[in-house]
Amino acid sequence: MKINSIIFMLILSLLAISYLPVFAQSPSSTSMPSIPITIMTDKSSYSDGDKMIISGSVKDQLNVPISFVIKDTNQNVVLIGQVSANSDNTYLTQVTTGGSLWSAVGTYEIDVTYGSKDRTAKTTFAFAGYHFYPIVIQGVSYNATYTITNGTINSITPKTDAKSLQISIDATGDGTLAITLPRSLIDSKTGNQDSPFAVQEDGVIIKFEESKLDISRTLTLPFSSNTKQIEIVGTQIVPEFGPLVFVSLTVSMLFLLYAKRQLSL
Repeated sequence: MKINSIIFMLILSLLAISYLPVFAQSPSSTSMPSIPITIMTDKSSYSDGDKMIISGSVKDQLNVPISFVIKDTNQNVVLIGQVSANSDNTYLTQVTTGGSLWSAVGTYEIDVTYGSKDRTAKTTFAFAGYHFYPIVIQGVSYNATYTITNGTINSITPKTDAKSLQISIDATGDGTLAITLPRSLIDSKTGNQDSPFAVQEDGVIIKFEESKLDISRTLTLPFSSNTKQIEIVGTQIVPEFGPLVFVSLTVSMLFLLYAKRQLSL
Protein backbone atom coordinates (compact mmCIF):
# COMPACT_ATOMS: atom_id res chain seq x y z
CA MET A 1 0.00 0.00 0.00
CA LYS A 2 2.82 2.33 0.97
CA ILE A 3 4.72 1.47 -2.23
CA ASN A 4 1.65 2.25 -4.35
CA SER A 5 1.38 5.67 -2.70
CA ILE A 6 5.02 6.45 -3.43
CA ILE A 7 4.61 5.39 -7.08
CA PHE A 8 1.49 7.55 -7.39
CA MET A 9 3.34 10.61 -6.01
CA LEU A 10 6.25 10.05 -8.40
CA ILE A 11 3.87 9.90 -11.35
CA LEU A 12 2.21 13.18 -10.30
CA SER A 13 5.62 14.85 -9.96
CA LEU A 14 6.69 13.70 -13.41
CA LEU A 15 3.43 14.95 -14.91
CA ALA A 16 3.85 18.35 -13.25
CA ILE A 17 7.42 18.70 -14.51
CA SER A 18 6.44 17.71 -18.05
CA TYR A 19 3.86 20.52 -18.23
CA LEU A 20 6.15 23.28 -16.97
CA PRO A 21 7.53 24.29 -20.43
CA VAL A 22 4.01 24.48 -21.80
CA PHE A 23 2.89 26.83 -19.05
CA ALA A 24 5.98 28.99 -19.51
CA GLN A 25 5.32 29.50 -23.25
CA SER A 26 1.57 29.56 -23.56
CA PRO A 27 0.88 33.16 -22.48
CA SER A 28 3.60 34.66 -24.63
CA SER A 29 2.69 36.52 -27.79
CA THR A 30 5.87 38.53 -28.25
CA SER A 31 5.38 38.82 -32.00
CA MET A 32 2.30 41.01 -31.49
CA PRO A 33 2.67 44.67 -30.45
CA SER A 34 1.31 45.38 -26.98
CA ILE A 35 0.06 48.87 -27.98
CA PRO A 36 -3.16 48.92 -30.06
CA ILE A 37 -1.88 51.67 -32.38
CA THR A 38 1.27 53.81 -32.75
CA ILE A 39 1.94 57.05 -34.61
CA MET A 40 4.97 59.06 -35.74
CA THR A 41 5.91 61.78 -38.26
CA ASP A 42 8.93 61.91 -40.55
CA LYS A 43 10.16 65.22 -39.07
CA SER A 44 9.75 67.15 -35.85
CA SER A 45 9.13 70.56 -37.44
CA TYR A 46 7.30 71.84 -40.54
CA SER A 47 6.59 75.12 -42.29
CA ASP A 48 3.66 76.19 -44.40
CA GLY A 49 3.46 74.11 -47.58
CA ASP A 50 5.71 71.28 -46.38
CA LYS A 51 4.87 67.62 -46.95
CA MET A 52 4.38 65.62 -43.75
CA ILE A 53 4.37 61.81 -43.61
CA ILE A 54 2.26 60.25 -40.84
CA SER A 55 2.92 56.57 -40.17
CA GLY A 56 2.58 53.87 -37.53
CA SER A 57 1.33 50.36 -36.84
CA VAL A 58 -1.73 48.61 -35.39
CA LYS A 59 -1.91 45.54 -33.17
CA ASP A 60 -4.52 43.77 -35.27
CA GLN A 61 -6.80 44.25 -38.25
CA LEU A 62 -10.29 45.65 -37.63
CA ASN A 63 -11.25 46.23 -41.28
CA VAL A 64 -12.12 49.87 -40.54
CA PRO A 65 -10.20 53.06 -41.52
CA ILE A 66 -7.80 54.76 -39.13
CA SER A 67 -9.00 58.31 -38.43
CA PHE A 68 -6.58 61.13 -37.70
CA VAL A 69 -7.15 64.69 -36.49
CA ILE A 70 -4.58 67.50 -36.45
CA LYS A 71 -5.07 70.28 -33.88
CA ASP A 72 -3.25 73.57 -33.47
CA THR A 73 -1.77 75.05 -30.30
CA ASN A 74 -5.25 76.11 -29.14
CA GLN A 75 -6.72 72.64 -29.82
CA ASN A 76 -8.60 73.92 -32.86
CA VAL A 77 -9.02 71.27 -35.57
CA VAL A 78 -7.07 72.18 -38.71
CA LEU A 79 -7.23 68.88 -40.62
CA ILE A 80 -9.22 65.62 -40.54
CA GLY A 81 -8.42 62.51 -42.57
CA GLN A 82 -8.46 58.72 -42.83
CA VAL A 83 -5.99 56.03 -43.84
CA SER A 84 -6.26 52.25 -44.13
CA ALA A 85 -3.99 49.74 -42.41
CA ASN A 86 -1.80 47.63 -44.69
CA SER A 87 -1.72 43.83 -44.66
CA ASP A 88 1.41 43.94 -42.47
CA ASN A 89 -0.44 46.07 -39.88
CA THR A 90 1.39 49.28 -40.79
CA TYR A 91 -0.10 52.48 -42.18
CA LEU A 92 1.25 55.59 -43.91
CA THR A 93 -0.25 58.76 -45.35
CA GLN A 94 1.01 62.15 -46.54
CA VAL A 95 -0.52 65.57 -45.92
CA THR A 96 0.47 69.15 -46.76
CA THR A 97 0.92 71.40 -43.76
CA GLY A 98 -0.48 74.91 -43.83
CA GLY A 99 -3.53 76.69 -45.18
CA SER A 100 -6.08 79.17 -43.92
CA LEU A 101 -6.77 77.20 -40.71
CA TRP A 102 -3.09 76.86 -39.81
CA SER A 103 -2.84 80.40 -38.49
CA ALA A 104 -1.10 79.70 -35.17
CA VAL A 105 2.62 79.03 -34.82
CA GLY A 106 3.68 76.52 -32.17
CA THR A 107 3.18 72.90 -31.13
CA TYR A 108 0.54 70.96 -33.05
CA GLU A 109 -0.99 67.59 -32.09
CA ILE A 110 -2.03 64.59 -34.17
CA ASP A 111 -4.59 62.16 -32.70
CA VAL A 112 -5.29 58.78 -34.35
CA THR A 113 -8.21 56.49 -33.56
CA TYR A 114 -8.63 52.94 -34.79
CA GLY A 115 -12.17 51.67 -34.32
CA SER A 116 -12.79 52.74 -30.71
CA LYS A 117 -11.64 55.18 -28.03
CA ASP A 118 -9.44 52.56 -26.37
CA ARG A 119 -7.38 52.31 -29.57
CA THR A 120 -5.86 55.78 -29.81
CA ALA A 121 -2.43 57.40 -29.94
CA LYS A 122 -1.04 60.89 -30.35
CA THR A 123 2.13 62.75 -31.24
CA THR A 124 3.18 66.38 -31.61
CA PHE A 125 5.22 68.48 -34.03
CA ALA A 126 6.30 72.10 -34.33
CA PHE A 127 4.65 74.30 -36.96
CA ALA A 128 6.75 77.30 -37.94
CA GLY A 129 4.29 78.92 -40.36
CA TYR A 130 5.62 80.63 -43.46
CA HIS A 131 9.16 80.38 -44.74
CA PHE A 132 11.18 83.57 -44.41
CA TYR A 133 13.85 84.56 -46.92
CA PRO A 134 15.99 87.62 -46.16
CA ILE A 135 16.89 89.63 -49.25
CA VAL A 136 19.86 91.88 -48.52
CA ILE A 137 20.51 94.98 -50.62
CA GLN A 138 23.36 97.31 -49.63
CA GLY A 139 23.37 95.99 -46.07
CA VAL A 140 19.62 96.31 -45.55
CA SER A 141 17.55 93.12 -45.14
CA TYR A 142 14.03 92.80 -46.53
CA ASN A 143 12.07 89.71 -45.50
CA ALA A 144 10.08 87.91 -48.18
CA THR A 145 7.71 85.21 -46.91
CA TYR A 146 6.62 82.27 -49.02
CA THR A 147 5.06 78.85 -49.24
CA ILE A 148 5.93 76.35 -51.92
CA THR A 149 4.53 72.96 -52.91
CA ASN A 150 6.56 70.32 -54.75
CA GLY A 151 9.76 72.28 -54.61
CA THR A 152 12.30 74.27 -52.62
CA ILE A 153 13.82 77.72 -53.10
CA ASN A 154 17.59 77.78 -53.56
CA SER A 155 18.06 81.53 -53.72
CA ILE A 156 16.37 84.88 -54.34
CA THR A 157 18.66 87.34 -56.08
CA PRO A 158 17.77 91.03 -56.55
CA LYS A 159 18.67 92.54 -59.91
CA THR A 160 18.54 96.28 -59.28
CA ASP A 161 19.35 97.25 -62.87
CA ALA A 162 16.46 95.16 -64.20
CA LYS A 163 14.21 96.02 -61.21
CA SER A 164 13.56 92.32 -60.72
CA LEU A 165 13.97 89.36 -58.38
CA GLN A 166 15.36 86.09 -59.73
CA ILE A 167 14.19 83.03 -57.81
CA SER A 168 16.09 79.78 -58.28
CA ILE A 169 14.09 76.66 -57.36
CA ASP A 170 14.39 72.88 -57.27
CA ALA A 171 11.05 71.50 -58.48
CA THR A 172 10.02 67.95 -57.59
CA GLY A 173 6.80 68.16 -59.61
CA ASP A 174 4.19 70.63 -60.84
CA GLY A 175 3.69 73.05 -57.96
CA THR A 176 2.82 76.51 -56.72
CA LEU A 177 4.87 79.29 -55.16
CA ALA A 178 3.04 81.92 -53.10
CA ILE A 179 5.41 84.73 -52.18
CA THR A 180 4.73 87.95 -50.27
CA LEU A 181 7.02 90.85 -51.17
CA PRO A 182 7.27 94.10 -49.20
CA ARG A 183 6.51 97.15 -51.31
CA SER A 184 9.61 98.71 -49.74
CA LEU A 185 11.61 96.02 -51.58
CA ILE A 186 9.95 95.86 -54.99
CA ASP A 187 6.79 97.28 -56.50
CA SER A 188 5.14 97.86 -59.85
CA LYS A 189 3.32 101.11 -60.56
CA THR A 190 2.11 103.34 -63.34
CA GLY A 191 2.13 106.80 -61.84
CA ASN A 192 0.61 106.37 -58.40
CA GLN A 193 -1.47 103.34 -59.39
CA ASP A 194 -0.51 99.69 -58.99
CA SER A 195 0.32 97.91 -62.21
CA PRO A 196 0.85 94.17 -62.75
CA PHE A 197 4.25 92.60 -62.26
CA ALA A 198 5.73 90.73 -65.20
CA VAL A 199 6.55 87.16 -64.21
CA GLN A 200 8.65 84.76 -66.27
CA GLU A 201 9.26 81.06 -65.80
CA ASP A 202 12.59 80.15 -67.43
CA GLY A 203 12.17 83.13 -69.73
CA VAL A 204 8.52 82.49 -70.64
CA ILE A 205 5.86 84.92 -69.40
CA ILE A 206 3.24 83.19 -67.21
CA LYS A 207 -0.12 84.10 -65.69
CA PHE A 208 -0.48 84.35 -61.93
CA GLU A 209 -2.81 85.46 -59.16
CA GLU A 210 -2.18 88.41 -56.86
CA SER A 211 -3.51 89.93 -53.65
CA LYS A 212 -2.47 93.32 -52.28
CA LEU A 213 -2.01 95.11 -48.99
CA ASP A 214 -0.77 98.63 -48.32
CA ILE A 215 2.66 97.32 -47.35
CA SER A 216 3.03 94.19 -49.47
CA ARG A 217 1.91 92.27 -52.53
CA THR A 218 1.42 88.48 -52.65
CA LEU A 219 1.92 86.60 -55.92
CA THR A 220 0.74 83.01 -56.39
CA LEU A 221 2.77 81.49 -59.20
CA PRO A 222 2.30 78.05 -60.81
CA PHE A 223 5.39 76.23 -62.03
CA SER A 224 6.13 72.98 -63.86
CA SER A 225 8.28 70.06 -62.78
CA ASN A 226 11.25 71.19 -64.92
CA THR A 227 11.25 74.86 -63.85
CA LYS A 228 14.63 76.20 -62.75
CA GLN A 229 14.10 79.97 -62.43
CA ILE A 230 11.23 82.37 -61.83
CA GLU A 231 11.77 86.10 -62.38
CA ILE A 232 9.49 88.82 -61.00
CA VAL A 233 9.90 92.16 -62.78
CA GLY A 234 8.54 95.42 -61.37
CA THR A 235 8.96 99.11 -62.08
CA GLN A 236 10.91 99.98 -58.94
CA ILE A 237 13.25 98.15 -56.57
CA VAL A 238 15.45 99.38 -53.78
CA PRO A 239 17.65 101.23 -53.93
CA GLU A 240 15.85 103.76 -56.08
CA PHE A 241 18.13 106.01 -54.06
CA GLY A 242 20.60 103.83 -52.20
CA PRO A 243 22.57 104.76 -49.06
CA LEU A 244 25.59 105.82 -51.13
CA VAL A 245 23.46 108.18 -53.17
CA PHE A 246 22.06 109.75 -50.00
CA VAL A 247 25.58 110.18 -48.65
CA SER A 248 26.64 111.88 -51.90
CA LEU A 249 23.61 114.17 -51.81
CA THR A 250 24.28 115.07 -48.19
CA VAL A 251 27.94 115.89 -48.88
CA SER A 252 26.95 117.96 -51.91
CA MET A 253 24.38 119.92 -49.93
CA LEU A 254 26.91 120.62 -47.15
CA PHE A 255 29.46 121.74 -49.72
CA LEU A 256 26.97 124.10 -51.39
CA LEU A 257 25.99 125.59 -48.04
CA TYR A 258 29.64 126.10 -47.14
CA ALA A 259 30.40 127.68 -50.52
CA LYS A 260 27.39 129.99 -50.25
CA ARG A 261 28.46 131.08 -46.79
CA GLN A 262 32.00 131.81 -47.97
CA LEU A 263 30.75 133.90 -50.86
CA SER A 264 28.52 135.94 -48.58
CA LEU A 265 31.44 136.93 -46.38
